[in-house]
Amino acid sequence: MSRKHRHGYLLAESMISLLVCVFAIWTITTMLVYVGRASNNQLINFYSYIDLLESDHFNFRVVKVSNNDVILYSPNTKKKYHMQQYKNMLRFTGDHLGHVPTLVNVGRVYWDKEEGRLNTDVKFENGEHYQAYSKLPSDRQ
Repeated sequence: MSRKHRHGYLLAESMISLLVCVFAIWTITTMLVYVGRASNNQLINFYSYIDLLESDHFNFRVVKVSNNDVILYSPNTKKKYHMQQYKNMLRFTGDHLGHVPTLVNVGRVYWDKEEGRLNTDVKFENGEHYQAYSKLPSDRQ
């Protein structure tokens, strides 16, 4: 090979290496952004669930609390609701058919009632852990 052709080959090889490096950096950056958003989504979903629980639309009252089930009463709808973990989701169910999933990818959930507030403790499958205290009155039915 002549000297002129070897420089052209090195230039093409350098350009391809540069493109591969740029693609690798772009892929790593995209994955880091995705992981950050997934973590943020769990937090947003948890507080959306708390917002529903404390909503004036339902005005929930606590009837009964156990480690894995909470029975709530809504004077606005005049219905009882169960809040429980089912497989890897947290859901609301009524006395009849159907359920509304409120949180997904739940590893475990624990509830207890103390001093007039409902304590919700959720650990997600990815290891994130959130706690909230909701001031819900007890129902006197």
